Amino acid sequence: MHETPTLDGMPDFHDTLEFLRHRHHLSRESAAQQAGFSGSYLNRLIRDRTNPGHRVFAKLARAFDLDPLQRRHLQELWQPSADLPPAEELRQRLIGQGVQAHLDELDARKVLAVCCDPLRTVLHGNQIFRSTVPGLAEADDNFSLWMFSPAARDSIVNWESEIRYTVAILRGTLGRYRDLPRARSLFRKLRATPEFPGLWDSTPMQVAYGCRRPAPINLRAPWTNQPRSLSLEISEYGESSDVFIANGVFGTRAIAC
Repeated sequence: MHETPTLDGMPDFHDTLEFLRHRHHLSRESAAQQAGFSGSYLNRLIRDRTNPGHRVFAKLARAFDLDPLQRRHLQELWQPSADLPPAEELRQRLIGQGVQAHLDELDARKVLAVCCDPLRTVLHGNQIFRSTVPGLAEADDNFSLWMFSPAARDSIVNWESEIRYTVAILRGTLGRYRDLPRARSLFRKLRATPEFPGLWDSTPMQVAYGCRRPAPINLRAPWTNQPRSLSLEISEYGESSDVFIANGVFGTRAIAC
């Protein structure tokens, strides 16, 4: 049996199938038999990089014993890559909806607020957000890319756990938008950072979805330089799935770790 391949590139349906097959110590013939179809069909599917029909996909997902998040990820890789408007188009759309006035109102109430697209490109943010995320412009105004910057490492107390969570979120997001040029550009820039490649390559099939965060972010608040806990609520902005708004409130001092 060959060594299990690494999933070190952009998420891909056929590469993921081969990874799962090796992880379960199955030949293509055995994997196909376990799923309930012929080995020659699986060989053709991998060789020609074609996508199976719905029934065959469901059989493969069951054969590899995927949890619900992994199954969703594989299903999104099986489906065509999603589209996403350019960031500037989304910014202009939000200007027309008066988003900045809403963010400024939250600023006055001491609430951090930011609008992002699914790739975590920042579209609009209030002053509290901008002061909390120093050096964002140098990271192309992309929060995921900023997470792997020296500025983020200095600002976030629990940085190591946060970047692991960021990688899990990115796996689902990059899989969904894998053919989008700016998604591919983001992935190349992430691969150029010191920490991302090792985390990405060593956590295959660890994927996260949804707007609920597992825990607050522990930050060194710029106005005090003391560790503070930031609780975030994330939701779709209006009726558009292309824009998310995150609201955050600083709580009590965080414990440094």
